[in-house]
Amino acid sequence: MKVSFLMRLSLYFLLASTINAVADPIEFSTAQKENYEVAMDSLLQRHFTPNKPGAAVLVMKNGEVLLNRGYGMASIELTAPVKPNTVFHIASVGKQFTAAAILRLSERSLLDINAPIGKYLAGLPDSWRAITIENLLTHTSGIDNLWNDPEFRTRARNDLSPQQLVSIAISKPLLYAPGTAHTYATVNYTILGQIINQVSGKNYDTFLRDEFFQPLGMNHTTFDQENKIVEGLATPYVAGPAPAPFMSKMHGFAGGSYYSNTHDVAIWQTALLSGKVVSLANLKKLTTAYRLIDGTDTHYGLGIRVHTMDGQQYLQSNGDIPGFHSEVVSIPSANILVAILMNGEEISGGLDPIAKRLAAIALDKAITDLKGIEVPRRSINTLLGTYVAGEHKIVIKTIGGRLVSENPGNPPDPISAISPTEFFFDGNQDARLRFTVKNGKAVGVLPYTVDRTPAPYFKRID
Repeated sequence: MKVSFLMRLSLYFLLASTINAVADPIEFSTAQKENYEVAMDSLLQRHFTPNKPGAAVLVMKNGEVLLNRGYGMASIELTAPVKPNTVFHIASVGKQFTAAAILRLSERSLLDINAPIGKYLAGLPDSWRAITIENLLTHTSGIDNLWNDPEFRTRARNDLSPQQLVSIAISKPLLYAPGTAHTYATVNYTILGQIINQVSGKNYDTFLRDEFFQPLGMNHTTFDQENKIVEGLATPYVAGPAPAPFMSKMHGFAGGSYYSNTHDVAIWQTALLSGKVVSLANLKKLTTAYRLIDGTDTHYGLGIRVHTMDGQQYLQSNGDIPGFHSEVVSIPSANILVAILMNGEEISGGLDPIAKRLAAIALDKAITDLKGIEVPRRSINTLLGTYVAGEHKIVIKTIGGRLVSENPGNPPDPISAISPTEFFFDGNQDARLRFTVKNGKAVGVLPYTVDRTPAPYFKRID
C-alpha cells in the first residue's frame, strides 16, 4: 500500500523545519522517488510478511522522504497492521538522548565530561576513582556488563532501582583500568542518568522532555517508566511468533527507556546532526569514535556507533529488548537517514544488514548478493569443532548437510563459503568467519563484519 501524498508532504515539511542539510540540496523527480521506493519496498517485503510481527521503516535523503511504510502486524491478536506512525520501544537508541543531555549540561558549565564521576556522585568505591564521565559515555569505564552474569539475568522480571543496579555493579571488580578497553554495558548510562538527576535538579525524564522532546515536537516519545497508556504501541513478540517474555522496565533507565516512532526518531536525528541539539563542537565529539589510551579505535562515540560505508561516515544506533528491536543509521555526508523499528524476532541476521542495504540504495550503490561456492567435504571436516574466546563460544557443525555456526543458547546460523577458509552468514552476508588452518586442521576463527571492528579471535579447544 502506497503512502499518501499528503502524508509524505506533511512529514517532509515537519522534518524540513529541523534539517540543515549537510550535503548540497537535491530535488528528486517523482520518477526517482518511485524508483527508490520500489527498490526499498522489494527488499523489505522479502523480510517482513503480512501475518507476522513487522516493522515501521522510514528512509530520507536530503530531507526528502524516499520510503515511509509499515510492514507486518503491530498486533497479531487484533489483526492490526503496522502503520508508519506505529510506536515501538527503541531501547538503547535512547542512549543518544542521555549523551546529548550530558553534553548540554557541560555547555552550561554544570559538569565537565573529563572529570571523575565521584565529583558528582557520592558513595562510589575507591576503585572507581579514575572513571570519568567520558569513560561512561564511551563504555570504557571498566565496569562489567551486568547482563553477562547468568544470575543477574534471572532477575530480569524484578524491579530494580537505578541505585540498586549501580550497587550490583559496584559489587563486581572492574574489568580493566578506565580507558584501556571497551565493554558495552548499559549500567554506564544508568550512572549517567543519576548524574543528570543530581546536576540538573530535575528527574532524568523531566530534563529530557523539557530540553529536547517538547521543543522539537517529539510528541510520540514517552518514558516507559510512567504508568500510562501509550497510544499506537505495537505488541512485542519473540520467534514463533509468541508473546515476548516480561522484563522489568526499570532495567533500562538512562540506558534506553523510551517508546517512539520513526517520525520522532527522524526529527531527533536530523536536529541532532544539524547542530540544533548540542553545539557543533560537541556534535563532533559525539560522532567521533573514542580511542583508547593505546590508540585503538573503539568505533563508538558518545551513545552512537561510528563506522564507515563506501568510504563515508556511517553512524549507527541499535536497541534490543525482548520483542522490540530498532536500527537507526545516518550517513551525514549524503544526508541519509534510515530508521527501522520492529516488534518481532523473525529476522535472521537482525536489522543491521537491512539498514545497510537501504542506505546503499539511497546512495545509488549497486548491491550484489554473494553466492556460496562448493567446498570439498574433507575441507569442511577440518573446520568442525568448538572455538572459544573468554566466556564466548562458537560451535561449527553440520545439520542436515548444511554447515552452521552456533552460539550456545541461540539457534544455529547457516553459513556459506567464499573460499575454503572464509564463510558468510546466510542471514547477514556482511558477517563473516575467517578460519586459520595449520597442518590440515583449523586452529582458530576470526568473526568480523565488513566495515566494522573484528570480534576477538576464537581458538579451537577440541
